Amino acid sequence: MEQPIRVGLVHDHQLLADVVTILLQQEEDIALIGDTALGHGSMIPVGHARPFDVVLIEATMARMNPVHLTRQIKSAFPAVQVIVLGVEQCAEEVLPFIEAGASGYILKNASYAELLHTIKAVHQGQTPCSPRIAALVFARIAALARERSQPHPPHPVSLTPREREVLQLIARGYRNGEIAHQLGVALDTVKRHVGNICEKFQVHSRRAVMQRAYEYGMLKRAQLAPLVSVSGPCSWR
Repeated sequence: MEQPIRVGLVHDHQLLADVVTILLQQEEDIALIGDTALGHGSMIPVGHARPFDVVLIEATMARMNPVHLTRQIKSAFPAVQVIVLGVEQCAEEVLPFIEAGASGYILKNASYAELLHTIKAVHQGQTPCSPRIAALVFARIAALARERSQPHPPHPVSLTPREREVLQLIARGYRNGEIAHQLGVALDTVKRHVGNICEKFQVHSRRAVMQRAYEYGMLKRAQLAPLVSVSGPCSWR
């Protein structure tokens, strides 16, 4: 007998989690072994080489950027398949998750049968996708190929190695406090680096920094988080 599919769930809406849990626990070929409400425990159990086969991530979480979480899970456990719950069928909603490594998505108006089908499909290495989203993905790949073939002019901004690290994290949508934690430095140190970067680019917002860095060829489009994730002034915590 085949082993059940080990499924984890990350959410910040308990009602959604309760409903999904009750339904999945009725399936003999699925084992729900992780239910993480953000702020109440660790997503990855300690001591597991690969804790889950499939992770369900709520797309509308407010306490954590679900795109970043998708990227982190795929970086730590490439074999784990990620499915995003509750997205709209539009490029702005779906493509960032696909670029971060998600293998499937569930629309807001989808049924439980569709969720079950998607879990089993991605576990088997398939990627369920509507024709519209498939077309958007192909268009995105073509756009990235064109960007790579077009050389950028030399940029007039010179950043220190640490400032370049901070720039990369800003591009991923990290706030100052998160950057400080990631680099293991003081918050005031990060603020100083961010201020220096903004001054060198002669701008006053993170979105403007990203735009200038992309125009100068210092960042590629695939490295950028959705602009809503990098909005705010340079001093944004």
